[in-house]
Order: sequence, then C-alpha cells, then structure tokens
Amino acid sequence: MSSAEVRVRVRRGFILGLVITALLFLMGLVHVGEAFALEYRVYGYVIYRSGEVVHVNYVPLYIYMWRVSSLLFLAWVLVYIAYVIKPSIVLDASGIIYGVFYIVTHYIYLFTIGAPVILYPFTYVLITIGKPLLYLDWGQVIAVITLWRFFVIRRSMTVK
Repeated sequence: MSSAEVRVRVRRGFILGLVITALLFLMGLVHVGEAFALEYRVYGYVIYRSGEVVHVNYVPLYIYMWRVSSLLFLAWVLVYIAYVIKPSIVLDASGIIYGVFYIVTHYIYLFTIGAPVILYPFTYVLITIGKPLLYLDWGQVIAVITLWRFFVIRRSMTVK
C-alpha cells in the first residue's frame, strides 16, 4: 500500500472517529445517557464543596462528563477488539480520536467532582468523605496506548 493510500485511510478513520465522537457527546449530554444510570435520582445529585457533600437539584457537569467518557471508553474498547480481529488503519485512526477525547472528558469529570484528586503514575486518589479511594487511572493508560498507536500510524504514513 502506498503512502498516499495510507493517508486517505487515516483521514477516513479520523473523520469516522470525529463523527462518532460527536454523536457520543450528544448521547451523553441528553437523556440517552440515563441508560447508564443505576437508579432513578429522586433525591438529586451531590457535589463536593470545601470537604463536605452538597445536594443539588440539577445534574452536575461531572455526571455529563462521566456519561460521555463512559461511551467513549466503550467505543475505544470496541474499536480495538475489532482491530484485533481484523487489523485496519481506519479503525486504528478512529481509536486514536476516541482515546484523545476519552482522556479529555475523563479529566474534566475527575476535576469537576469537587473532591480533591491526587494523580500518581497510572493511579489517582480521590479524597472524599471518609477514607481516600485509590483508582486505576484509565486516562493515563489510554494516553500511553493512544500515543503508541499514533506513532505506529505516523510511521506507516512515511514508509513507502
């Protein structure tokens, strides 16, 4: 495959990734995102402010970002499952778009909760009421994989 053909396929993958990402943003920002809800929120939502839990009657930004980042994470996983089954540079390029937007929405989600967040390599600690909670930081994991895939695609575009 020539370099020009690779560039066309990468461009198709980026466009596909951007279009599906826009649709996932819309799904996460409207009530379709309620499909991820574990229970109906009769009592509203909570935010953390100055070390205490505050009940609010609106849907906080972090809930929307959690919905969008969850949808993007699922899209990213599905694309790379499909890529393992049948490698395609179009899938790889769209996976990069999902990865980048997942990273952005993941960290918007984390930093709009209101609770202090301490980042470590591949983990983070969320300091809420009670004991601090340690989590695997999927944002950093996906960042490493996305950078790796970006450089693989970039190298394939320059090879003749």
